[in-house]
Amino acid sequence: MKVLFLVSGVYPHYRGGVSTWCDLIVNGLPEIDFDVVSVVSNPHVEIRYELPPNVKDVVTIPLWGSERPEEYNHVRPFRFFLNSLDTSNSSVNKYFIPYFHDFIKEIIAGGNNSQLIGDSFYGMHQYLREHDYKKCFQSEPVWECFISLLKENEFLSQLNMYQSINILRTMGRFLHVLSYRPKKVDLCHSAIASVAGIVGIMTHYEYGTPNILTEHGVYYRERLLDLINQPLQFQAKFIWENFYKALARVNYHFADKIYPVCSFNSRWQQEFGFPESKIDVIYNGVDSNFFAPMDLSDKGDDPSVAAVIRIDRLKDTLNLIRAMKYVVDEIPNAKCRVYGPSPDKDYAKLCIRIRKELGLENAVRFEGYTTEPEKSYNMGDVIVMSSISEGFPFALIEAMATGKAIVATNVGGMAEALGGTGLMVPSRSPSQLGKAILKLLKNPELREELGKKSRELAVRDYSIEGFLDRYREVYNGYAGS
Repeated sequence: MKVLFLVSGVYPHYRGGVSTWCDLIVNGLPEIDFDVVSVVSNPHVEIRYELPPNVKDVVTIPLWGSERPEEYNHVRPFRFFLNSLDTSNSSVNKYFIPYFHDFIKEIIAGGNNSQLIGDSFYGMHQYLREHDYKKCFQSEPVWECFISLLKENEFLSQLNMYQSINILRTMGRFLHVLSYRPKKVDLCHSAIASVAGIVGIMTHYEYGTPNILTEHGVYYRERLLDLINQPLQFQAKFIWENFYKALARVNYHFADKIYPVCSFNSRWQQEFGFPESKIDVIYNGVDSNFFAPMDLSDKGDDPSVAAVIRIDRLKDTLNLIRAMKYVVDEIPNAKCRVYGPSPDKDYAKLCIRIRKELGLENAVRFEGYTTEPEKSYNMGDVIVMSSISEGFPFALIEAMATGKAIVATNVGGMAEALGGTGLMVPSRSPSQLGKAILKLLKNPELREELGKKSRELAVRDYSIEGFLDRYREVYNGYAGS
């Protein structure tokens, strides 16, 4: 059996929770063959995981840093030349614009007609796989179609020229996936309801291939959280909100079933009209023999907090830094170690600046990406998850397996995962986060009690064996389909 794995910004080029999920599945199910289509931000990425023999192919589709996505789709050089010759304003007008027009018009209307959007994607895909992507999206007919649809709408006609150009340019980048030529497989499995899932939809149109979806964080919700802080005209935000909503809807529409990682996600999917009968939660799994309590000589005697998180806005590292100010005011020798990469350099600089302004340079340490997370969790008396958005994070269940007391923000599936074995606080509330950390640092008996219960829960309900058995059962149900 062959599965087409569809991922974005994760495996095998980046490390993190969703990448861990992918790596566990491909290594844990050696009887299943996998092709991986990985949507990445730029082409300058390296494979950071050792690929098992059953990963037969990895195709990288960069959204930025390359004008021609065909380069990464096994297209022969001579074919580039022929595609360019065949791409003219006339052919774009005749064969591409009708589908592009329907797509943009539906986005403006709210993005609710998923069948029309799917049809539009496939029509654009049929043109782009035989023509020059760059010439097409930079052609006059594409611009004239886009701008005329904006002008027809009284509200959107107020959008300035700069933001209009940027929307079309960025949307063209997102649609790079339409140039991918799908191969025949038994099943498409997308790890996100975004542009990566479009590849599965095209494979369904081409071969009738079934699609399934696993959402970790809710893509649409996370994009809205990001959009709030963007310096854009309201009209631009309106278009992007509809675009992200349309992406989520079309992924749900073409999914045979959705396997969210927690019940919290399933509520969002039902809000979009996906039937509850086709939703089946599969919790992430953790190796509780590997992630286990340890006594580390280099931990030190100071009261300590550890966080294994990316330094970015969704993980809300600033929330943790500001919370540590409340902690240090009462426990001056308390220390916080943050283990994780810094993909957003501007945000990382902001974190460093705020740490300095609060006088926490000796209390909060950025340790960088860790290759030994099992030790990193054990470096803290308390583990903190400070996010504004989560699914069912591996960092949380790994921390549970190490028998640590945990403070987490009440977002996504974190309360569901902890099951009452940790302290929950509202997101974006440094004072309450700090108070919860202090409560545990000052109460070793409570720490021990909660840590023991969280490990018992992780061992019982989140075993790696149960996790793999569930996905094996899912995949076998589509064998030969």
